[in-house]
Amino acid sequence: MLLDAIQHGLALLYEAPIAHSVSDFLVTDAAVARALEAPDAARNNAERLLLRQTDDSLDITLFVDADILDKLGEHDPYQSLRADNLNDFLIALEGVSHFHYLVWNAQHHRQVTQLEMELQAEVDKFVTAMMLLDEQGHDTDAGAVHDTLFNAVRFDSDIDAECGQRYREANHYAAKYCRGLSRRHPAHHRAPSFLNEVRRFYRLAQNDKIRASDQR
Repeated sequence: MLLDAIQHGLALLYEAPIAHSVSDFLVTDAAVARALEAPDAARNNAERLLLRQTDDSLDITLFVDADILDKLGEHDPYQSLRADNLNDFLIALEGVSHFHYLVWNAQHHRQVTQLEMELQAEVDKFVTAMMLLDEQGHDTDAGAVHDTLFNAVRFDSDIDAECGQRYREANHYAAKYCRGLSRRHPAHHRAPSFLNEVRRFYRLAQNDKIRASDQR
């Protein structure tokens, strides 16, 4: 399954395996996702991580809309990542990123913030897209990919102010970090120095990730 392939790629990239497969926590029916959410928390996103915490457990469900997965099944980004499947791929990747990052941190008894998860997901999208395009033999322009992911974005006007601010902050800090990452490692997305840096970043907590975005 595509989501398992995305998860496998993230686990290898960051040397961060987890004991659970994302496909075991997946729902693809929007009605089922809405039923699992509190009425005041329901949204219309094509991807979202649904959490329910009790004193001694955390229930996790990842919703990715069936239409997204169907389109990616027809136009496999691992065969060819293109303009017509990039957005769907990034939506699916964001969901897997949230799931994997949350579970990896939980396994290490670390708490995470929503901003931290969003920021890491934005970095995951840039790094994964760059590496995948390189693998497929594209003459990859890091600046163009950066513009597509961080500058040519629109934020949903229907989301609440707090959530919207969090998305904007995640976009801002991830854009700064990925710009610096490209300067420090131009066209060397398999080099040990590049891999070591993104693996260190993955393990940073929110405030340290924000500080890392100021690297030159």
